[in-house]
Amino acid sequence: MPSETTSTRLRAVRYVVFAGFALFVAGRFYAAEPRPWGAAAAWAAGTAVVLGPTAWLARDRIPSDRRETLTYVAWGVGLLVASVWLGASLAFAPALFPGTSGFVAGVALGTAVVLLAERTVVPDRMRGAGV
Repeated sequence: MPSETTSTRLRAVRYVVFAGFALFVAGRFYAAEPRPWGAAAAWAAGTAVVLGPTAWLARDRIPSDRRETLTYVAWGVGLLVASVWLGASLAFAPALFPGTSGFVAGVALGTAVVLLAERTVVPDRMRGAGV
C-alpha cells in the first residue's frame, strides 16, 4: 500500500528534474532564431488555462488510487506521443516543425504557472477536498 505523503527525496528529485528540463528548454529557446515569443506565450496561456482547472478537478473528483492509475496512463501516452513526434521530426527534417521551441517553452512555463498558482493561491483546505 503506497504512503499518503510524498517522501522528501522523491519531491527533491521531482524539483531537480523539472529544473533541468527548464534549463534545457531555456537554452533551446535562447538558441532559436528568431525567438518564438508569440508561440511560447500562446502555449503557456493555453496550457495554464487547460491544465490548471483540469488538474484541480481531477484531484477533487477522482480517488487517489484511480488518479495514480490515470497518471501512469497519461505518462505512457505522453511518451508515445513524444517518440512519434521525435521520429516525425527526424524523418521530415526539423524545418517542418519551426514552433517546437515555442511549444516546449510554452508548455513548461504554463505547467510551472499552474503548479505555482496551486501552491500559492489555492487555500490548503480546498486542495484535494471535496469542493
